[in-house]
Amino acid sequence: MTASVTGPVGDGCVFCAIAAGLAPAQVVRRWSDTLAIVPLNPVADGHVIVLPARHVPDNVGPANLITSIGAEATQSVRHLHIHLVPRRAHDGLALPWSPARSAAAGPGTVSDDPTGAWIGEA
Repeated sequence: MTASVTGPVGDGCVFCAIAAGLAPAQVVRRWSDTLAIVPLNPVADGHVIVLPARHVPDNVGPANLITSIGAEATQSVRHLHIHLVPRRAHDGLALPWSPARSAAAGPGTVSDDPTGAWIGEA
């Protein structure tokens, strides 16, 4: 079932349709203002998308918001933080789980440490 949603739930927004129960999704958890769903193509067991139940438009422009929790997820500073990475067409940056990044990266090639230290470096 495909839903076309307009009006107060967001013009054609599939996430608004899911939150309103008008489009199918595997809902993992629902809170009063938020829900967690399994993406159509999860990259790992347990991968979920957490989204607000009301429409929140993108106002920043093209960007990735990235956070990592734990060394296995490339976190090297043990303090919750979020990276805002501005993007441009053909900028050459790959998401951490993309095939291009996975093929090119080896151990110790990713860091979220602002000093530039790589995970596993002494």
